[in-house]
Amino acid sequence: MTIRLPRSLIGRILMAEAVTIGIAALILLPLTISLLHRTARDYESGVLLAQASTVASAIRRAPDGRWHIDLGPRLSPIYQTGYDGRAFTLLDDAGRVVDASLFASASPWRDAPRKALTTPFETRHFVGVSMPLRIDKAMLWVVVTQDQDGPGAIVDDVSRSFLLRYLAVLLPLLLVLPLLNSLAIRRFVIAITRASGGAAGIGPESLDLRLDETGLPSEVVPLVRATNTALARLQASFQRQAEFSGNIAHELRTPLATLRVELDLIEDPAMRDRLNALTDRLSHVLSQLRDLASLESFDEQDFEPFDGGVLATNVVAEMAPRIVAMGRTIAFKGPRLPIRLRGKEQLIRLALVNLVDNATRHTPEGTAIEVTLTEDGMFVVEDDGPGITVDDPYLLKRRFWRADHKRTDSAGIGLSIVERILDGHHGTLEIGRSDRGGARFALRF
Repeated sequence: MTIRLPRSLIGRILMAEAVTIGIAALILLPLTISLLHRTARDYESGVLLAQASTVASAIRRAPDGRWHIDLGPRLSPIYQTGYDGRAFTLLDDAGRVVDASLFASASPWRDAPRKALTTPFETRHFVGVSMPLRIDKAMLWVVVTQDQDGPGAIVDDVSRSFLLRYLAVLLPLLLVLPLLNSLAIRRFVIAITRASGGAAGIGPESLDLRLDETGLPSEVVPLVRATNTALARLQASFQRQAEFSGNIAHELRTPLATLRVELDLIEDPAMRDRLNALTDRLSHVLSQLRDLASLESFDEQDFEPFDGGVLATNVVAEMAPRIVAMGRTIAFKGPRLPIRLRGKEQLIRLALVNLVDNATRHTPEGTAIEVTLTEDGMFVVEDDGPGITVDDPYLLKRRFWRADHKRTDSAGIGLSIVERILDGHHGTLEIGRSDRGGARFALRF
């Protein structure tokens, strides 16, 4: 039979505690009872030994030569009642009774060992001690016994009372112990859960965040510190990447502008147009690199409300002349009422521009492009061109991935920029086929 351990830390600890408590209860209870009885017997033996010594010191010899015990008026009353069950007997070397207390006849003095050393003994419900004495060459034994059933014998009563109270305290304590431990452990688990939640909230837009060590167990702190160190290295890597992309784009702007001027001096129109097209492509890539570098980090605290309809209308109006000049058409559809959105307006504008530009560059002449703003604030850009030609449209989001080098004039950065903007706004980019057979891209916030 295989025992399945709980997956949670608290469950495993509580299971281990339950097993430990069960084993401890099985061992501790009989051990405590045995120790208590042994202690009680040792105490009884000590008391009986002291009584035997007292009785031995009271042995006297009468003028007729007979031995007797004279306890005096102070000690005699102790053995004159059967209430506490105590009795003494004085035996000679033949085992005959020389003298005895009032209730000694009920005691098991015949079972008392007569040895050369003082010997405790126990028989039935009696305990006793046998002490040897040599007086004037005579060998005597003082036997003192205690009846445990006597109303005055309280050692066993005390033992039973102690055990009942001991169990009354021990059992609730054993039951409460796992609860207290689980509450204590829960504090640590809450701290770990809080750190896990902090880790889940760290993304490309929040690499400056670090996990809090407050309240964490010392065993978990090294892991948290290592994670924070890794985040610091990752943040530095992102910053270096952004700086590199931005620097490359910036450094190439001036040579590119000079190149455009030089191209205008070429007399061959066909060659001039071909080289200008290549220059436009390079300019577009550099522009995207610059935009990408600016998106590696931005703060949600900078978000502001804006009208999505106004934004979409302005984008279509500004891009329409170039799109029409390239032999395509563009239109905008949206509700008449304002659609209020919240975010960084310039970044969302950049995302929409990238989608419209993507539709323009990857469709043939005569294609109709349509930009739609839905009532729930979703921007949709679709066309009636050839559509998406790859089996997995989400490959288009991968930076520097291109499905067809002949059809694209970018480095596959445009959709990566769009998705990066949406990640910062907790949105998604949906890619599919439009009702008219072309491509459909939607910005859902």
